[in-house]
Amino acid sequence: MRTRRHAPGGSTLPRTRRTAITTAAAVVATITVTPLGGQETGAAGDAGRTFTVDDAIDMVRVSGPRLSPDGSRILFTRNELDWEKNKRVSRIWVVGADGRNARPFTGSPDDRSAEWSPDGRWVSFTRPAGEGDGKVRQLFLLPVDGGEAAQLTKHATAVGSHRWSADGMSIFFLASDSLPDDLEKERKNGDDAIFIDEGPNGQTRGSWNGVWQVTAGIADAPREAKRLTEEGRIVGNFAPSPNGNFLAYTYRGENRRNAGHLSEVALLTIESGEEILITGNDAPESQLAWSPDGRAITFVAPDLETWELDQGNLYHYHIPTGETRQLMAHTDMDMRGYRWNPGGRSIDIVALDRTVANLYRVDMRSGDIEQITHETGVVSSASYDRLHRLAAFQFAGPTETGDLWLADLEDGTKVRLTEANPGLADKDLVRPEVVRWRSFDGLEIEGLLYRPVDRTSPGPTILEIHGGPAGVFTQGFDADAQILVSQGYAVLQPNVRGSSGYGDALLRGNMNDIGGGDYEDLMTGVDAIIERGVAHPDSLAVKGWSYGGILGGWTITRTDRFKAASLGAMVADWRSEFGSGFNFDVVRWYLGGDPWSNRDHWTERSAYTHVDRVKTPTILFHGANDRTDTMEQSMNFFAGLRHLGVEARFILFPREGHGITEPRHRRTLMMEEMRWLHRYVKGMTDWEPPPRPAPDKETEKKVIS
Repeated sequence: MRTRRHAPGGSTLPRTRRTAITTAAAVVATITVTPLGGQETGAAGDAGRTFTVDDAIDMVRVSGPRLSPDGSRILFTRNELDWEKNKRVSRIWVVGADGRNARPFTGSPDDRSAEWSPDGRWVSFTRPAGEGDGKVRQLFLLPVDGGEAAQLTKHATAVGSHRWSADGMSIFFLASDSLPDDLEKERKNGDDAIFIDEGPNGQTRGSWNGVWQVTAGIADAPREAKRLTEEGRIVGNFAPSPNGNFLAYTYRGENRRNAGHLSEVALLTIESGEEILITGNDAPESQLAWSPDGRAITFVAPDLETWELDQGNLYHYHIPTGETRQLMAHTDMDMRGYRWNPGGRSIDIVALDRTVANLYRVDMRSGDIEQITHETGVVSSASYDRLHRLAAFQFAGPTETGDLWLADLEDGTKVRLTEANPGLADKDLVRPEVVRWRSFDGLEIEGLLYRPVDRTSPGPTILEIHGGPAGVFTQGFDADAQILVSQGYAVLQPNVRGSSGYGDALLRGNMNDIGGGDYEDLMTGVDAIIERGVAHPDSLAVKGWSYGGILGGWTITRTDRFKAASLGAMVADWRSEFGSGFNFDVVRWYLGGDPWSNRDHWTERSAYTHVDRVKTPTILFHGANDRTDTMEQSMNFFAGLRHLGVEARFILFPREGHGITEPRHRRTLMMEEMRWLHRYVKGMTDWEPPPRPAPDKETEKKVIS
């Protein structure tokens, strides 16, 4: 891969605004440990510098930058805590390209999905409209230089994602189909049986949807929209052509939850309604985009034929010839998003390379990949001006919570656009080290190691397992790890075989072997940091969520070396989860076959089969409405542990799905996990969660208003 490092450029902007993102490289070692920033519980120093659970809960989040076509302004979403209402409140904000004059752009906290018109004179967004219980999201237009927002649509169902046509004359949007009035009335009267896996239904009620087109403008809004795609389909992603004559979109003719491979790419001629299929295979496609000349469509898929276990490939479909070719075929990076450059000679991408993500440029002729940014952290959500000379993006580093930046792609200079959490500059935050070790079979495994700054001898250590299995620990901001370090724990985060960002070979390393080589990668990592004097063998704990909870549950059936376990959203028994959970990846890759043809393997690799081996005190967490890993899995594992006399606790969160999002639930989870770790790892049997600090009334008032 060819790379180029940009030279810093000059600027007349204030030094506090015009600066480079911190790029101090993490130490890469074969488990070589160097003390870093942080503070251990009970250590001397200012207690106010300790990063706490409430610091994490109170953090302001900024996301979704949208750079105006002329590069002068950036729209983004600002998300803040409303503790009293137990929710987080989001608003659309705008900030200048110099990082100044940040302010709310629209008046309602219910506004979402802001997009610039191609000429930069308008912003479209969605807002609930209607009366009483009949309110649904509609498209609104707001003139940038002043005026009131005007409702553009009065659609029967909520407007979803939307995109402007290249000429700015119309907007394409996604919306669900509505039932005829008589059927809707019967449903409200109780005729609401769900026919599972029939029509648009999956394991829950679904609906068909489609792409609609509406003329832009506010003179006689709201306006009628025209349906473009056929009924009886579920559309995923769509992209109008540069000349506005065609629509590319992905769709499925059913909604079975484990049948994503049935998605196909269609090319629709808008005027005539004629349509051709670009794909017809056993692989899911997504992320459609047109080349600037309108002669090619690019899309992301794991393969052109089958649903491979793959980081995702970028394919180029040439419309005149019907030829499809793969781009970036010889890189181990995991592409996370892309956009064509004007002129069509290159594509800019965001890609994860091991534990960091940056911007890159792909030359369409040579295939060369040029690195544009060189940050130690995670660059994401890139948005570009009309000429692709500027890019707005989010950057999160070990001590950077995820603020927005504007980069000049020609001279490499950057402007910080937001400082969402200025108070964190006064906290003792730790930079992780990148560490490597050899697993049982000689495979090199990489991970991140957080260590309290004041530790000079082996001490309590948490082995954390990521989700996925194709997840990855990165050098972005990790609030949970920072909290644990502040409480005196070292944290080891292995990117075991099966992780993304290291190429397809490592990604496929646990195929048909979940709980095999990946478990050994964990244990050899723990052994390595014990040998190097970081972890004490009698003060170990293991934690994880989703796949992390699954592999963590399996781990405590293999060994009793851990003094405590914290398992979230786990699957304990693969066979009983087959019908109720999310299983395409288990069937195709991680176990293979099904519970009947591969009965012994599915049974043997289930932690529940071996629950009688567990000696580790275990706390379990699960969302009551989790449809990915059903809550009965944690309930059964908990019941087994209790039946066998193992110390166990199970906390079930109402209304929550696969992740725990309500602020009060989140605080309960983090505090009860801390109580469990302190009790069984440190022997702090009388530790109690501290009360939540009294609210700052002025700050609270600003959030709620």
